[in-house]
Amino acid sequence: MSAGSNGTRDGRLTKHLFIVDDDMALLRLLRLIFEDAGYSIRTYADARAALGDIDKEDPDAVVLDLEMPGMNGREFYRALRQQGSDTPVLILSAYGARAAHTELGAQGYLDKPFDPDQLVETLKQLIEKNPT
Repeated sequence: MSAGSNGTRDGRLTKHLFIVDDDMALLRLLRLIFEDAGYSIRTYADARAALGDIDKEDPDAVVLDLEMPGMNGREFYRALRQQGSDTPVLILSAYGARAAHTELGAQGYLDKPFDPDQLVETLKQLIEKNPT
């Protein structure tokens, strides 16, 4: 989708995020952090479910864990790009976030544990640099 004249996608003022992580406590925390920062959030503990909703919901960005059962973060990222989506992805992982960022060509990364303010700022910059 293209950015509107006000710099938002389709005139949306609130940015819409998908958060994909199998850690339910972390999903709740990330929801609170991003909602407090003004984002609309959909959380997924299952990467396949998130992938299935990408076309329907067209998020402004995805925050993605790497190590998950079933479809892992690397598989999700590759499948997302094979679907033709150019949605920016921020890898958030305790295991190899930087290496995966380089390997996959993801738009950004942060290591767990993370500083909430740095997370919000990193995501904001990622969306601004990668409008879809």
